[in-house]
Amino acid sequence: MIAQGPFLVLAILANFAFGNRESLDGYRQVCSGMYSKEDWGGKVDPFISFNLKEISGDEGVSVAVLDFQDYEHLGIKSGERTFYICSDTAIEKGLCTEEHKNEYLFEEMIFDSETGENKTLAASIQTFYQTESGLHNPKYFVKSTGYYCVITHTENSNADFDAVVNFRNAFGQLPAAEINNLPLYGLLAIFYVVAMALYSFAFWKHKNEILPVQKYLLAFFAFLTVEQIFIWAYYDIKNEKGNTAGTKVYMVFVSILSAGKTSFSFFLLLVIALGYGVVYPKLNKKLMRRCQIFAGLNFSFSVAYMIQNYLTNPESVTLLPLITLVPAAITILGFYFWILKSMTETLRYLQEQRQVVKLKMYRRLLSTIYFSLFVLFAGIVVTSFVFIGMNSIEMVEQHWRTRFIVDFWPSLVYYFVFITVAFIWRPTDTSYMLACSQQLPTDPENVADFDLDDLQSLEEPSNHIDDDLNFSDDEDHQQGRNSPRQNK
Repeated sequence: MIAQGPFLVLAILANFAFGNRESLDGYRQVCSGMYSKEDWGGKVDPFISFNLKEISGDEGVSVAVLDFQDYEHLGIKSGERTFYICSDTAIEKGLCTEEHKNEYLFEEMIFDSETGENKTLAASIQTFYQTESGLHNPKYFVKSTGYYCVITHTENSNADFDAVVNFRNAFGQLPAAEINNLPLYGLLAIFYVVAMALYSFAFWKHKNEILPVQKYLLAFFAFLTVEQIFIWAYYDIKNEKGNTAGTKVYMVFVSILSAGKTSFSFFLLLVIALGYGVVYPKLNKKLMRRCQIFAGLNFSFSVAYMIQNYLTNPESVTLLPLITLVPAAITILGFYFWILKSMTETLRYLQEQRQVVKLKMYRRLLSTIYFSLFVLFAGIVVTSFVFIGMNSIEMVEQHWRTRFIVDFWPSLVYYFVFITVAFIWRPTDTSYMLACSQQLPTDPENVADFDLDDLQSLEEPSNHIDDDLNFSDDEDHQQGRNSPRQNK
């Protein structure tokens, strides 16, 4: 087997993985980050095992287990050729012995032309040639934290084989790239519990002055808290049981909860942007129904895409996922457009009517949204620059260590955004008055002057506010903002 170093790197980059147990079929290589027992404690010594399930023909499989930093050590150069497998020709040239025939070749020390020094192995390299099915012994024990790869080769290009590689860390069955998510999501669940308790106390304290939007927020608080507990439980179960069929079903269930969180978040933000709860005690029934239907469509398309994504082979080249991906993306873009349009109209209306207090609340909300987008974008930019500053080898070696930040960062930003929105719309002594009355047009200094005539009208059976607000379409809804009753 003759190859060049850069092509080997590209092959490894194209097939790197983060799974704890990975299947190998044909010409494959898999890689995964591994923590040493000293860096992340556990009950067992971390190891990598190779289990050959079956192979066709009389051929065997050449296997090499190594730290990714040592990929340059693979192969022995002889003249103009580099030999990676101990073949008959390599034996004739004295590069290896008959005892190691068909095994990978490597050099323990190579010359680094950039530094002018000799480079030694970062970790030991295990090579062997297996012809019979079964678990190979001895296992490869991991002594230091790093990114380890298992590379396979069959001399016959038509030979098929099936094998399982187990990257077993000391702490359990979770891949090293995901172990940080276990304590982080547990901590985030505690944060949600604390925040929900504080919001519930304010809700109970002002239980006779609660707005409908505040009921939505409390129910969503409970949903988010339960969702975070389920996410933490997923990582805990996967760490104990591994990536079993039951774990995969549980993962689908958690993903459905996440899709529900996304859809309801857009729905809640949309009705707030339309003025629900503060600018108006309630929205037009037809308009509210449209919001609910749109949220339901987004949830349905998101779940459909998620299920189809799980059922589709990740290695297959197909456009079928676009059938559900495109509608889901369209509904998300539609939410963004509708929210920003409604927020702009609500801000303009409040500014025209000189509703200083309500205008301040909505400006704080809009600032929170823009700030969250900026933080997410900044995180992407910073991460990109960090990886741009690395060479290909460093990027592969370090990415698995920081992958949890990319996974957890949006959840953390979402938590602070939701807490901020809940704080702005929390039950207070004046929140009920804000929704049921109009501030008299006045100077920003006199922000406490309200017309409270509408408070009594809310208790009347024939609710005049409903008469003014429940219009037949969006155009009437906009006219309602300029009605005589609302512009006292």
